Amino acid sequence: MDITIFPVSFPIDSETEKEIQAFLHTNKKLEKMEYEQILNIPLLTDPMTKGFAILAYAEEDVVGVFVAIDRLGMHAYEWSGLVHVNYRGQGLGQALLQEMQRNLELRGSESELAVTMKESQSGVSFLQQAGYEWNFSNVTLKSIGSVKENNSEVDVVPLTNETHNLTNILMNAFGDTREEVQLILEDNKSTVFVAKQQGQVVGTVTLVEDGEALWITSLATDLERRGQGIGSALLAFSQSEALRRKCDAVMLDVEMDDVNGLSIYERAGFQPIRQINYYVKHSTSN
Repeated sequence: MDITIFPVSFPIDSETEKEIQAFLHTNKKLEKMEYEQILNIPLLTDPMTKGFAILAYAEEDVVGVFVAIDRLGMHAYEWSGLVHVNYRGQGLGQALLQEMQRNLELRGSESELAVTMKESQSGVSFLQQAGYEWNFSNVTLKSIGSVKENNSEVDVVPLTNETHNLTNILMNAFGDTREEVQLILEDNKSTVFVAKQQGQVVGTVTLVEDGEALWITSLATDLERRGQGIGSALLAFSQSEALRRKCDAVMLDVEMDDVNGLSIYERAGFQPIRQINYYVKHSTSN
């Protein structure tokens, strides 16, 4: 098997992106599965994204790709990989993983999460054999864009100078440090919206366009004001915003064990379309 393996840092060039897209298209025909989301394909050419890909070529064709992304720029990587159906079981996946681990070390990685879809039995088996164990699962929900009746007591506006007010809300919601929250807000300021009730900041939602979908990448409300319809107002705003931007759907990921969140989203018209599993390296693995 004459295979060439090498790393490329983000952003990748347009020609390499086309080669990866051709690889995914071919694999989709053979396997009937889409891997674009877990491989974060739209981010590969984004100059603001920190990360890299490991590519495997057989002559001029891509036959394997592993993608690692440091979303917060804090040396915490999330990665996933795919090997062409016809090249599995020949050691290519292990070779790509070895090269990815070498590059994680070179970049000072402090933690890693491996990602695969529940439906991908080959992905699950590969991670288990490589010494990874399941940690948690997210379900992807989808809703169409639509005009929703607005809660007159909640106004949703673009973020301006409310960063200080949002910090505690986000810290309580996600368990991040103050420095992490402030970094996230600074890096994503143009995509953050703020919910206000009687002039006070009571919640927030972050909306990112990805192709024809509008993604809710973060949603949080003030702990002391839960049950007042703030979350529902933020979801209604997101659905109306998708319609305004001519996006076909609103998408979001939520952890499977967030029963309350799932209930709220389903009442707002969101339906599950896929489950994504996250794995960590087993403590006894080398």
